[in-house]
Amino acid sequence: MTAKSLSVLTLDLPNPEYARSDQTYEKVNDTYGFHYYLNSNIRTLSTNGISAGHDLNGLLYTPDLDPTSTCVNASAPYVPANVTRLDNLPDTDYDLVAIAPWLSPQCVQEYLHAARQDATGLVRGFMFFLPSDNGTDVPPQVNDEAWGLGDGGSWKRENDYPVYAIPGATAAMLMEASSLYSLNMTDVPFGSVLTEYYDSRDYIRLYANIDTAGNGSALPSLWVFLLVVLGILLGIIGSTSLLMHWLQRRRRNVLRRRVIRGEVDLEALGIKRLTVPQEILNGMPLYTYGSGAPVSATTAAAKLASAPSSRASSPGPTVRPAPAVRSTSYRPTALQQPTCAICLDDFVPASSDSSGTIVRELPCHHIFHPECVDTFLRDNSSLCPMCKKTALPRGYCPRTVTNAMVRRERMVRRIRDRVTVGVSPTPAELAILRTEVHEHDPASPPESLASRLRIRNFSGISQMRSGRRVASAPLSSSQQMTDMGPRHVSDSTATTPAQTVRVQPPPTPGRREWARQRAIAMLGRQAPADPEGEEARTTPRWRKVVGSVFPGVGR
Repeated sequence: MTAKSLSVLTLDLPNPEYARSDQTYEKVNDTYGFHYYLNSNIRTLSTNGISAGHDLNGLLYTPDLDPTSTCVNASAPYVPANVTRLDNLPDTDYDLVAIAPWLSPQCVQEYLHAARQDATGLVRGFMFFLPSDNGTDVPPQVNDEAWGLGDGGSWKRENDYPVYAIPGATAAMLMEASSLYSLNMTDVPFGSVLTEYYDSRDYIRLYANIDTAGNGSALPSLWVFLLVVLGILLGIIGSTSLLMHWLQRRRRNVLRRRVIRGEVDLEALGIKRLTVPQEILNGMPLYTYGSGAPVSATTAAAKLASAPSSRASSPGPTVRPAPAVRSTSYRPTALQQPTCAICLDDFVPASSDSSGTIVRELPCHHIFHPECVDTFLRDNSSLCPMCKKTALPRGYCPRTVTNAMVRRERMVRRIRDRVTVGVSPTPAELAILRTEVHEHDPASPPESLASRLRIRNFSGISQMRSGRRVASAPLSSSQQMTDMGPRHVSDSTATTPAQTVRVQPPPTPGRREWARQRAIAMLGRQAPADPEGEEARTTPRWRKVVGSVFPGVGR
C-alpha cells in the first residue's frame, strides 16, 4: 500500500458525444505527448480505501473550490489558471487522481471535501505537495507537524481514498503539464500532429499511475525475495537429506552382504550382540565324551529335556529336535580338552562303568556341557566363551542392519587400518581398541579374554583345587599330546586303591544359571544388544534432530 513510484503519461480519450460505443482510449506516443516517471521520494500519508498490492490509476485533475473561499486566492500562486478541472474531462466514469497544494488546514479540508463531492466514488487517490518545497527530496515524515490538520487524524478516516505527498518540483512540473493538456486537441502541444492520428474532437489528457509496494503482489518485494531464498534452501536441504538417506541405505546393504559373505563378524568386532537361534543350536552336534559313537537322538533329547532353563525370560521348548551329528566332528582326547571351561568340571569319559558325559561341540571345535553353554548361546551371546569365535554359521545375518551398526563397523575398520599402517591411534581410538572384542588371530599376541584367562590360570596353577582342571583351547598339530601307557609297578610295592566311578553332576536349574553367569564373565565386555538405543541414550537432542535429517552427520 506504500507508494513506490509515480508515472504520468498522455492519453487520447474519445469524445462520448461522437465516439462509437466500442471506441476506447489510446496512449499517445511519448514523442508527441507528455511523459514523466518518479521512481522514489513519494510519502504515503494515508492508506485508507486501497488494498495491498493494487495500483492507483486515474485521470489527473485538480478539484474546484468554492469561488468565495479564501483558499482560491491562496492556491493561485501554485495552481495555474488553466489547470485541468473536472469540467475539462469527458463526461464518463473514468477513475480520477487529484493533485493540489497542502496549504492551511482549512484549505486542505476544502480540497478533500471537494474531491469527495466530485464524481462520488471515482477519486482513487489524492496527491499533495508543500508550497514551501521547491526541491526533489522526499517530503517530511507522516508524523511531521507539517501534515497536521488539528483534528487528531480524523481526516484520514473520512476520505475513502489514499493520500500521498510528492516533492514540490515534481508537483510544479505536473501542474504546468496539467494546464497545457486541459484545452482542445488543437491547442495542446503537438496538437496539429495529433489531429492527424486522432479525432480532433477527442480529449488529450494526463493519466497518472501510482505503483504501490508489491507491484501487483500481496507481499512486499523483500518478503518475496526471502521466500525464494527459503524455497531454494529447503530444496537444497531436502535433496541433501534424500541423498544421505540413500547413501546410508546403500551402506547398510553393503554391510549386510559382507556379513553374509563372512567378511564381518558383528559381535566379535563389538558392533552388535547376537544370539544363536534355537534351530541353529539344535544343529550343533552332541556326542558322548570319550566315545566315537554319536549320542542317540532319544538319549540326548531325554537328557536335555531333563534340564530346563532356569531363566523365565528364555524358556526352552518342551520337546527339542534331535541333535544333528556331523561326520567331521572333532574328537579331542582326554588330554586335549578334559574339562568344561565354564564350570571347570572334568568330562567323564565313556567306559564300562559310566555312560560318559554328553558334550556340545561348537563350530570352533571347543566342547562344553550342553547345560552350561546352550542357555548362554541362546540368550546372551553367539561367541564361544573360550576363543571368542562366532558359533553362528557362515552367511548368517541379523534381520535388521541399522545405521548405528554401519557407523561402528566403519569406525572399527578405520582404527584397524591406522594401526596396520603404523599410525598412532588417537586417545579416543585407543579407548575403543581396549574395549573392542577382537577376533582371535593365532599370529598375534594373546588379546582375547580367553588368552588372558589361560595365562592367569596357568601362572597360578598352584592355587588350583584338586579334582579341577583349567580349560584349554585345542592344541595345534605340532603340540599334540599322546596318551602314555599305564605305569607298571611291582606287585610288592603296588597297592590297589578303591575303584571310584566318576559321575557327572546333575544339571540342576541353579547350576545352569551359575554356569551361564560364569560364561558371561569369561566373555568379558560384550557388544551392545541395541546399538541404536545405546547411541540414542548418549547423543544430545540437537544431534538426534540433525541425524534424523542428515544421517551420518552429528554422530
